[in-house]
Amino acid sequence: MANLLDHIPRTPLLEGVDYWPKSATREEWFALTRDLIASTIAEMGEYLDDAELSVVEEHFIKGGLL
Repeated sequence: MANLLDHIPRTPLLEGVDYWPKSATREEWFALTRDLIASTIAEMGEYLDDAELSVVEEHFIKGGLL
């Protein structure tokens, strides 16, 4: 299995979060975080085969982040 860190986008993950609301509820922050994680996993999908991608998704689902 490839090193997962090799597939993390080179741009900072938090770049572009300036538009996130400063005063949001906890649920809104969780929704924004889940969207960020889902988009990052989608980008990783270009580089991982199906088995590796399912392992990544499984771990995020178990952690309650997806």
